Parts: sequence; C-alpha cells; structure tokens
Amino acid sequence: MNLTISVIIPAWNAGNTICMCLDSISKQSIQPSEVILVDDGSSDNTATIAEEYGVTLLSTGGREGPATARNMGAAAAGGDVILFLDSDVTVPVDLIEKITAHFDDRSVWAVQTLYTPVCPTTDLVSQYQNYYYYYSLNRMPDGRTATFATWCSAVRRDRFQEIGGFNVRIPEPTVEDEELGYTIVESGGTIILDKTVQVTHLASYTLAQFTSRRLRMARAQAKSGWRQVKKRLLARYINVHESGTHHSRWVVLSILLVLMAQLCILWGLLFLSSAALVSAVLLLVSALVCHYGFLNRCRKDLNRNVTLSFAFLCIYDMAVLGWGVVQGSIQYMFGKKY
Repeated sequence: MNLTISVIIPAWNAGNTICMCLDSISKQSIQPSEVILVDDGSSDNTATIAEEYGVTLLSTGGREGPATARNMGAAAAGGDVILFLDSDVTVPVDLIEKITAHFDDRSVWAVQTLYTPVCPTTDLVSQYQNYYYYYSLNRMPDGRTATFATWCSAVRRDRFQEIGGFNVRIPEPTVEDEELGYTIVESGGTIILDKTVQVTHLASYTLAQFTSRRLRMARAQAKSGWRQVKKRLLARYINVHESGTHHSRWVVLSILLVLMAQLCILWGLLFLSSAALVSAVLLLVSALVCHYGFLNRCRKDLNRNVTLSFAFLCIYDMAVLGWGVVQGSIQYMFGKKY
C-alpha cells in the first residue's frame, strides 16, 4: 500500500527543542508527505523556527491546549495516516518506514511507540520520569494495547475523524490522548505497540515541575475514571485484569499503601504513637515491594546508585499521585468534570 503520512506537532514555547525534533524528521529514510506544526499560543520563537524549516505552520490563536491543537492539525492534514509527535522528542531515522509497515494491515487503527530507557538530561528527577514511562509501556506484552500516548503515535486519519478526534473539553496536556486510545479500542479498533520504535525525550524537570505535572495528571485521571466508572475507572485505571493499558494494578496498590502510611505518620506524630509510626514504615516498605519489577529492571538497565535514588523518588511519586487522585475526586464531586 502506498500510504501517505502527515506529521502533526502541537507546540507551546518549544524553542529549546523544536530544532532537534524537526532535524530528526528531516533525516527520515522515508519522508512524510507533510509536516504540520500547530503553534498553541507560544510567546517564544517556536513559530519562527518552524517557518525556517519550511513546515506548514498553523496557529490556535492562543493557549487552547494540545487536544485543540492536534485536532486543528488533523483537520488540515491530507495523509492517510496521522503521526502525532511531541515537540520535545527526537525520532529514529526509520520511524516513518516502521510506522507505515503496520498500516498494511487494514485492521490496525493506530500504532504506539516507546521512550528510550535513557534520556539526555542527567538530573535524577528527569531520568526517573523518563524511565518510569519507558518501563510502564515496555512491561506490557507485545502486540495489541489500549494505550495511545502522543509523544509519538500514529492513527488512520479516517478512523480518527470517525471517532471525533481528541476531547477538547480536556484543556491541559493530561488524559486527552489516553482517552482517545480507550475510545479506539472500545470502538473495535486495534492499537499496535511497537517496542522496536523508541523516541528520545528531551524534556528536563525540576522537582517542583515534576510534582506539579504528576498532580495534574492524577487529578485528570481521577476525573476520567469517575466520568466512566465501568469502562475507565475499573477497567483501565484500577486495571485488575491488566486490560492493555500502561496503568498497573501494583501501582494503584502502592498509591493506596503510601496514602495509608502518611495517615499513620500523622497519627503517630499527633498522638506520639510508636505503633502508628512502625505501621507507616511497614506500609512504605510494602509499597516499594509493589515496584520490585520496576526497580529491578532499572538496576539492570541503569545502575545501582540510580536505583536507590529511584526508590525514594518512587515513594514520593506515589504520594503525589495519591493526593492528586484525592483532589481530582473532590473536584469531580463538586461539579468540575474536566
């Protein structure tokens, strides 16, 4: 099949990374039919750089969010397949070639890729987040998935239009791509997870940025779950039956254990209860046990020193996610559905 591919990149203040992203696209063994960059209200030189590369430049006219930006790009695209890329990734030279091959099978609606296990940034927080996302998808069986993460993922344009694109009621970069993946699978489509295609994530996060991002994601995932309890909360987020998402039931359990540990610590400090503090320690250790696979794989892929640091970051991460879920659930109860 002679499929054409349109690359769509939503960008907001991406001046520090967009050159590297566009450079990697220009080096493809098979060139896409077009590259569309949708500037989502940037205040830096993102649009100027895009013009220098000769890509098609669109603008949302203000900060509208990635769902709106991607839908705008898709509406202007002419390719049979839409390849969504984040503006802070670089891609391997055979990306288009490998992506195209999957769509020879008409039953395939979409293709999902991975991050590389190692990212260019050297700070522990960025390394942890990058490896966490890599591991979450890499642990899943080869083949079909329900995950659609738009750092680098492709979908047939006609199927994308058929299901209505991204949900523009989700204003922030959170679960708009997750929900699209679930919609594809629930509509009878197939998403292929290709672990041989790995893109390099260029982003760097301070601890404060990481915390804010994880809180935002957890709040959005809680609301997404409550909006569809049976299909999303039970089947996708709690994920007891491992229903093809990157969410692990062990992560859910560890979040609960860390929340309970925090309550025990508070109780122990308020009432000087050594039993409560001992319980907190046991709960935290149990939470780490839930992440044995992640930490053991990290030890093999990276090194022991990083693994120890990741163990502490993992507990911190679960605490942040837990409070994000609590906040999102409360917001949903008071009518803030998105």
